[in-house]
Amino acid sequence: MATRTAAFIGTLAAAVIGGAALFVTAPATSLVDAPAYVVDEATADSIDTPITPELIDFYKVQSWQPGEPGTLVKAQRIPDAPPGVQMYRIMYQSTDLQGNAIPVTALFAAPDTTSPEGGFPLVGFAHGTTGIGQMCGISHTPLTPQTPGYSAWVPHIEPLVRQGWAVVASDYSGMGAPGPSSYLVGPLEARGILDSMRAVLPASATTGNIAINASELGIYGKSQGGEAAMSALQLAPSYAPDLEIDGGVILAPGFTPPIQGVLDAVASNPTSTSQNMFVLLIAQSFAENYPDLVDLDDILSPAGQEKTKLLATTCGTDLADQVSDVPLSQLLNTPLATGLVSALSEAMPGTEQLEMPIVVVQGLEDVTILPQFTHAQVMSQCALGSTVWYVRYPFDDHGSLNFQARVSDPKVTDWMQARWEGQKAPSNCDNQLLGTTAQATGVNR
Repeated sequence: MATRTAAFIGTLAAAVIGGAALFVTAPATSLVDAPAYVVDEATADSIDTPITPELIDFYKVQSWQPGEPGTLVKAQRIPDAPPGVQMYRIMYQSTDLQGNAIPVTALFAAPDTTSPEGGFPLVGFAHGTTGIGQMCGISHTPLTPQTPGYSAWVPHIEPLVRQGWAVVASDYSGMGAPGPSSYLVGPLEARGILDSMRAVLPASATTGNIAINASELGIYGKSQGGEAAMSALQLAPSYAPDLEIDGGVILAPGFTPPIQGVLDAVASNPTSTSQNMFVLLIAQSFAENYPDLVDLDDILSPAGQEKTKLLATTCGTDLADQVSDVPLSQLLNTPLATGLVSALSEAMPGTEQLEMPIVVVQGLEDVTILPQFTHAQVMSQCALGSTVWYVRYPFDDHGSLNFQARVSDPKVTDWMQARWEGQKAPSNCDNQLLGTTAQATGVNR
């Protein structure tokens, strides 16, 4: 019985913390030496290799002249992009939770063809868990295998570009240019996503004069990115009313429910797993963004605080491996401080009716984001009055879901295209416990 209980708690931790599939590694080179909140207008050398001093130059900031949120600060073309694709790193202005101007970076890609009449549709893509260090952003090395950027580019972003769409993918705050950590801090992730879209809407010579159709905008995210995308959709009407977002694609969204009993059960996990990483990422990010509510001394044991030193220099599977050598219960103080629960209540989306429709997709074989958690989120959105199309893939897990959602009926790309064509968004909220079962093979591709 004890073994079963431990296994259950470990599985629950995977769902509650809501990280992405861990298959990326980044070189252990820190970018934290860059000065904070200032921008260097100089153009760095155009390279695309694992982290090097030249590449770091792009992310350094040395003079700061705040403008409006979404202002494009600088861009750098990424050479050797796949045929038919143009790619850029961009830096743009966003805001932190206090409204202060901060620089954030992103990857921007589009078909390397003449823009269609009106411009390319634009998707704001929200990536899954890679870490919170400055080298953990996806814009650094999207073409280099076994890096955070590659893990986002190949299975997620490139297929959308091949669809004929432009895609801008925020690194999130602190994961390129220096700034506050943003892991599962929904309002901060949301600002990064929305301001990245603002930054590329006007055609700019520094980004190839790519024309964007401001009437065809969407947001797309998976895992941590699903939570971030939902946060952006919820925040958009108040923070970025200038963006006419037509809908959102939400794949296996990672949510952390602000429920004391659930969090205490997770914190008491007597096993050592890669899920330790998600807990440390949350603790660090929430302590930075909600200092009046969250204190690392209250949440983490001395052993846990020692492990947080790795967060600035390590990403992905490398980070997960280095923090999973002890039981999670040894990293946390239990019961967890109530301030964290309060902060999570402020940070998690799903508390307001969405003004735009969404499609939510979940693989029923997923053990990283448990289907029950996604079901609960769908039921909540339906109860709030949101227009939700819920699709379940019975044989797919966290890794295979993204592929199936694009190629198996009903395809999420078709759903998004229909929004841009002005078709009425479907809803199956009257059947929210079952949703729509997709005809998928479960092949992990």
